[in-house]
Amino acid sequence: MKKNSVADIVEETVYFLERTGYDKLAAHYLNFALSNFARDCEEHLAHYMVRYDVQPLRVQPETAQLILVAEKTEDSDDPPVFNLDPYANLVGRADPETRSYPNIDLTSYDASVKISRRHAKIYSMDGRNYWIEDLGSFNGTIVGGALVSPRQPQPLHDGDEVMFGNISAVFRTPAVTKAPVI
Repeated sequence: MKKNSVADIVEETVYFLERTGYDKLAAHYLNFALSNFARDCEEHLAHYMVRYDVQPLRVQPETAQLILVAEKTEDSDDPPVFNLDPYANLVGRADPETRSYPNIDLTSYDASVKISRRHAKIYSMDGRNYWIEDLGSFNGTIVGGALVSPRQPQPLHDGDEVMFGNISAVFRTPAVTKAPVI
């Protein structure tokens, strides 16, 4: 849908809500629209933003990350960072014979082969709250010093240390930052 048509729909909806006496709902709708589907329409809707004191800020979600601890790559001194899919991530090592190719492939960091092909799963139902589940791995998964029971999902929180076999990582949740509109 074109930017002008989205702005026109938001403008008509806010105008309708005002005419019918639902000013508070109009303000909530305007905030919702600007932070979700009408992000680039601030200029067109500026008069409503002034009326309802809506700040020209955008919410920009970032993806959750798994950062390997004490691992360095040949190209950089920074530790490897895996950006997590908002729904499901398989953690393990690649194996062409069984056609196992996990999203988070730890093969190159696992010299002692302690990671199972299908070691663990990190997933989210809503893109914000993440869970980890050990898939019956041989060497286990540890979160915050506690062993995760196989096939028993447990929540992950920002800053949790996760051990897959002998590989340590830190989980970082999606940060929601507010950036000014340019």
